[in-house]
Amino acid sequence: MNTLVLFYSLTGRTHYEAKRISEEIGAERYEVCERWRRTMLSAYFFGVAQARKRSFIMTEPLAVSPEDYDSIVLMAPIWGGFPAPAFNSMVREIPRHKEVEVILTSDSGKMRDRAGLKHYLEARGLIVKDIRVIKTEDLMKRERRYRKRMLKAELERKDGE
Repeated sequence: MNTLVLFYSLTGRTHYEAKRISEEIGAERYEVCERWRRTMLSAYFFGVAQARKRSFIMTEPLAVSPEDYDSIVLMAPIWGGFPAPAFNSMVREIPRHKEVEVILTSDSGKMRDRAGLKHYLEARGLIVKDIRVIKTEDLMKRERRYRKRMLKAELERKDGE
């Protein structure tokens, strides 16, 4: 089955997870970029309000064609309990009757209105396989532990020389 991981990431946490998942399932990966890059401040003030309203934002044109894939994994961070506005723009690009799996990332691991999101996607003609949330705080801790192990191994290697 031909799968595409289509994702948006502001801080890099969703990018990290999209890379891991695409390698795990053997899928192609494509990052959606906003036309005007946000600052963290604008994400907190304006982005959260846009996410709650399920607003669309201007994104760069996709260099991949979602029609060419059997299944699509949509990934985005959660802002204020809802998917980031770029998620709504990604959904617009997907043709009707495509299978989608939604993976959202969040430091808190919480999302509001999962049933509403499923209804929103189905109203756009998509077949929703799953909606899940990954707590990115755990990913950061895992990454720090990995870096510590690598540093320790490097220091032990240097001591052995």
